Amino acid sequence: MDKYDPLPDCTFGQAIARFFKKYVQFKGAASRSEFWWAFLFTFGVGIILRLISLPCHVLDILVVLWELAILIPDLSITCRRLHDGGFSGKLNWLYLVPILGGIALLVMCALPTRDDRWKDEWFAEIN
Repeated sequence: MDKYDPLPDCTFGQAIARFFKKYVQFKGAASRSEFWWAFLFTFGVGIILRLISLPCHVLDILVVLWELAILIPDLSITCRRLHDGGFSGKLNWLYLVPILGGIALLVMCALPTRDDRWKDEWFAEIN
């Protein structure tokens, strides 16, 4: 299996490793397990950092630094997950639509793999 292929039945550790190793890889595909384990990790760390910063707002910088650190990898894995579901990665722009855009992206990322709808340009430079 090529390293740019989605990894079905990805474990938590594999998903986190791939999330950071492929942080600027917008071409290719990401399996549902790879995406959702990474989502759980980033969401969980964000919640923990917010709880730590509650008593002392000086620590809010930790939350800001975390969000900045995962911005590009998050866009990248979402783009690859959209490709795996048969959607264009350009739908990442939906993040800019308040509330409904994020919900729409999460729904699309929850859909199963549709390799019959994959387009060559989503994988062009990685083969």
